[in-house]
Amino acid sequence: SLLGRGPFVAQHEAGAAEMPVEVIFRYADRQEKAPIPIPPTVEGSLKVAAEKLGIPKGSFDIYDRYGRIESDEDLQRAIHMAGKQDCLIEVREHEHYKRLRRVERRHDTVDDRLDKIEAALRESNDDFLQRLEDARKEAADATERLTKRLDLDVMKNITELFSSRNQLQKDQRIIEEKLSQIDVAELQRIAAQTVALRDEVRDAVRKVNAMQESWPRERARLEEMCIESQKDLYELQRYMQGKLDVCIEADSDLRREQQLVGERMALIADDVRLAKASHDSLEKRCSLALEENEELRTLVGSLREDSEHLKADQGQVRTRVCVLEGSATEKWKGFCPGVLYFKSWHRYAKGDDVYFSPDMTVATGRGFLAATGMVCGNIEGLAVADGPCRRFGTPGCYSSYYEVEVDEVKAVPDGMGGLWVGFALQSSEEISSHRAKEFDGWLVGGYSKAMVCRAGTNPDLPVDESKLPATFAPGVMEGAAVPNVKLAMELLRKALPPRQSGEMREFGSNWNSQNLRIGDRIGVLWRSNRNVGARLRVSVNGVIVLTQEFVDAPTAEAVGFFTPIVRLAGSGKSVRLMPGLSPPAK
Repeated sequence: SLLGRGPFVAQHEAGAAEMPVEVIFRYADRQEKAPIPIPPTVEGSLKVAAEKLGIPKGSFDIYDRYGRIESDEDLQRAIHMAGKQDCLIEVREHEHYKRLRRVERRHDTVDDRLDKIEAALRESNDDFLQRLEDARKEAADATERLTKRLDLDVMKNITELFSSRNQLQKDQRIIEEKLSQIDVAELQRIAAQTVALRDEVRDAVRKVNAMQESWPRERARLEEMCIESQKDLYELQRYMQGKLDVCIEADSDLRREQQLVGERMALIADDVRLAKASHDSLEKRCSLALEENEELRTLVGSLREDSEHLKADQGQVRTRVCVLEGSATEKWKGFCPGVLYFKSWHRYAKGDDVYFSPDMTVATGRGFLAATGMVCGNIEGLAVADGPCRRFGTPGCYSSYYEVEVDEVKAVPDGMGGLWVGFALQSSEEISSHRAKEFDGWLVGGYSKAMVCRAGTNPDLPVDESKLPATFAPGVMEGAAVPNVKLAMELLRKALPPRQSGEMREFGSNWNSQNLRIGDRIGVLWRSNRNVGARLRVSVNGVIVLTQEFVDAPTAEAVGFFTPIVRLAGSGKSVRLMPGLSPPAK
């Protein structure tokens, strides 16, 4: 039955079949496979990549085809987008680590060259000693040969030189006479110009040598810059490709919404034509009524007086009828026949982006954050019923139940989830009077998540310790018997102590509300346990899809009535509240 079935298994078993088998880490020209870390976190993936590739952990970042993976949500997105195939993740080392590796390789090359030079020096030292000994022997032989030659040839040459010296002296005198005729100033000017030209040639040669030495370094730097520019261009191309894919998906969604708007406009045009025909008919009737205006003026005056009397009595009659509604269907100890149960959505306890239909039964959300699936830290998409839920069962084992019908959905990317359903301890009046519209409640939905909400102390309202909370107030204010109210209030304050600021806390569940369709009936049942916590059960079209345990919720003795809460988010755009329904038998 709906009240006795146990909780489902853990949420991660629902999507395990669709996750990729392994993660491929690509680093330069290497590819290493590794199992997906559980849970899939960026920290775990960095650790696995460092172990597989043999590089320091903090020296690199990981990227997928959409860009850098900075958070766990980015890693989960990459794994999800890979489908059933292996998830490819690119490992990119930081620039300073790349430079360190190049310095290490250059250092190793220099060490090898130094070893070779030292070996060559040792070999050359040995060769030098041998050559020195050989040179000594050759010098001794040459000295002996030189002595013999001096005795035989040199003395003869000296004699000839003495004879030729006189001739040279004569030639010298002739040369001196000719040198006296040469312009010395002109020679000095030519020598100075020669020195200047020599310095210029030396500077030119030095500059050419410097250019030749710096050209390989500049060429390597230019090649490195070209390679980095090519990598950046490739990354930019991948980034633009991802943006184009997102734009294509958004364009298809806009076309679908445009088609729906066109169909609605056609229906509105038909309604306008029908309204115009009715208007023409009413115009004819009004023309006849105006002719009888003079005769009916007196009757209208009397009717106006009667209407004022009826309006004065209408509020009392409506309150009495609502109070008596359902009071004879069921009786038990602690039954509260004077409670005004919910009939529609509350006009003011809502998010700023939510608007209601004229009969206040259909709520529609239009917020940007809620449309992306983000409900923590904001009140977009909030809709609160105008009264508490009906209770079923026996004292100590009451169950609160309500139903909503999906009136409109919209297409959103996979992973944004859908609407949230749940209950609040506060009444709609308390929520609307709170400055931030905070409440103590429990909700499920979205992308397989559950959420616990806590209300902060409202600084605009004074704290009244004797004021009865709304969870007990409906029955007590109408005079119904609510036993041990003071004890229940003490238990409630222990379970939910007052807070200075509100809080919204999410954790995992196993119901993805993104798959809901138009016309689906969602039944939500809450039952507080006798000893610890409470249980929230959700059914879609009569089939139970979730049983969620909240161990930190107050027990049955500490609470009374609960108020229905809905958050319109993700694919859930509009819901209809269904009052006066009972939970199914199963």
